[in-house]
Amino acid sequence: MKKKKKSNKFLIRRILAILVIILLILGIRNGMYHLQISSQTKQIRLLFNNELTKLSNPIYVENSILYLSEEDVKNIFDDTIYYNKGDQELITTYNKHVAVLHQNENQMIVNDSVLGIYGQLKEIDSKIYLPISDLGIVYDVEMEYIDNSKLLIMDSTTKAKKKAMVLNDTKVKSSKLPFAMTLEKIRKR
Repeated sequence: MKKKKKSNKFLIRRILAILVIILLILGIRNGMYHLQISSQTKQIRLLFNNELTKLSNPIYVENSILYLSEEDVKNIFDDTIYYNKGDQELITTYNKHVAVLHQNENQMIVNDSVLGIYGQLKEIDSKIYLPISDLGIVYDVEMEYIDNSKLLIMDSTTKAKKKAMVLNDTKVKSSKLPFAMTLEKIRKR
């Protein structure tokens, strides 16, 4: 009888030890994920057509204008983008649009029409940056910047849009695992 009680106590201790180890592993994993997300949120992230896009250079914000590097614009929209250093002129194309921007000018030429813009073509850290906030008409995108989560959301206006409706309040999780971090909460409307 004593041996049975001892083996039951030993089994319970083992199960508790295993549970504690599992909880520690889950806590460490969630903590590491939280650290990774917090280090990423120092820089502005780009969500393009519902996918996080890896950028080569940071997005800058100046006077509520968002600036995207020439290299990143090339990777996302226009692989034939051209910058003429002598004239400080950038030519970019997308679908049926051709735009010309000059450094230190608050206007751009789009398909032979002169349009006023809020930002300017700039050189930052020896790289050319475009005022992406003003280029929605050129690249056929709608943009929204969420400052508190450092997220720039771009959606192509040429793609079909779909709306989703939730029947109950729900949470968007970081993964499908049961103990995944909650990224956002969506409320029923």
